[in-house]
Amino acid sequence: MTNKQPFSDVAGKMAVITGAARGLGQGTAETLAAHGVHVVIADISPDVRDTFAAIKEAHPENEGYSKEVDVSDETAVRDLIAGAVEKFGRLDIIVNNAGMHLNEGLVADMDVETIDRIFAVNFKGIFFGCKYAAQQMREQKRGAIINLGSYGGKLGFPGYAAYCSSKGAVHTLTISLAREMAPYNVTVNALCPGLAATEMHWSFMRNEANERGMTFDELKDEELKTIPLGRYAEGRDMAGTIIWLSSDAGSYMTGGLLNLNGGLYFA
Repeated sequence: MTNKQPFSDVAGKMAVITGAARGLGQGTAETLAAHGVHVVIADISPDVRDTFAAIKEAHPENEGYSKEVDVSDETAVRDLIAGAVEKFGRLDIIVNNAGMHLNEGLVADMDVETIDRIFAVNFKGIFFGCKYAAQQMREQKRGAIINLGSYGGKLGFPGYAAYCSSKGAVHTLTISLAREMAPYNVTVNALCPGLAATEMHWSFMRNEANERGMTFDELKDEELKTIPLGRYAEGRDMAGTIIWLSSDAGSYMTGGLLNLNGGLYFA
């Protein structure tokens, strides 16, 4: 009887993951590495080196590496992907995870510098990752592109119009690119997390708690009650779906805006 590989097996594949120094990106990288994926991780923070050092210690067989990259710099993103392809000869998976937010305020009072900075990272940074991954994957006629959207990009929230708009743009980019890449056997999907256990979300919460005159812990208790599964999202939650999308099991899924929010929002 012939031994068959598990349907969702990704061991031996390689992935580029941006925004991986901490938060969802870090948890994603750690989980993929635990499943045998060689991870090339990037972040604007030098902490990305410590993140990979810990991955390498836990998984000495991992052939990936870390690199400091500002995803708003197109040349830097191009070089990141080119370097990974030079080492591995291919690009199996890219997770365009890097993102940021600022204290925006109301649309009527927002300055153009705030808009430009948010879109430079959250939209253009993902666009650049898609662009250069698409060039390589189109040539090799396979691959999985996963972008980080947000349930905020579906709903929109007062005080964060630029952030939510940038994520909405990522959603439509994902659908457009999925249509373009389908003839090349490349899938393109976006993950739409809700409330996550990340420093970015804690920053949102600190601002809101201050505005509402309540403590951080009081707001946290309030938020958790709105999540049917009763916990914040973590990197391993993203990684589970990424593993599926990057394997034979998920090879028929493309153009999806996948809700990973513990039941917080369903549309």
